[in-house]
Amino acid sequence: MEECTCCRIIRTVMDIEKDYFIAELKTGYAIISNRWQYFKGYSLFICKECVGELHELSPDFRREFLFEMTVVAEALYTAVSPIKINYELLGNDCKHLHWHIIPRYGTDPMPQKAIWNIDRDIFDTTTLDVSEIITLRDKIRDEIVRHSKKYGVQCTA
Repeated sequence: MEECTCCRIIRTVMDIEKDYFIAELKTGYAIISNRWQYFKGYSLFICKECVGELHELSPDFRREFLFEMTVVAEALYTAVSPIKINYELLGNDCKHLHWHIIPRYGTDPMPQKAIWNIDRDIFDTTTLDVSEIITLRDKIRDEIVRHSKKYGVQCTA
């Protein structure tokens, strides 16, 4: 059976593209996206269980997964100081549960709309080099570690 996109991302980030790995929590992996950094800090929180719907998780794991996502989002908010954070759990393309955690800023061309409504030519133009990714990743990582301690969440960075 073919490996799903999120399982492949986890494996690749853990084994090869380690610059994108932010932190491992009990229920998932925080990963900085290599795309869409027009929204500086755009990250994913990918569930450790390869399932497509929240209700497929055990109730305890589900609660912890949702809570840990908010810890990652709060840490991201603290690290990059956006105006707003958007949270999206879509799964239309890859059914493996994964949160898009999207910082929104004052430079946003369509702040009242989901980012998917913005012309890709606008936000695909911003790319960060490896040193910028590492700097941003480390800043987010430091905040995730700090917030994990604050909330008693298991975290490996």
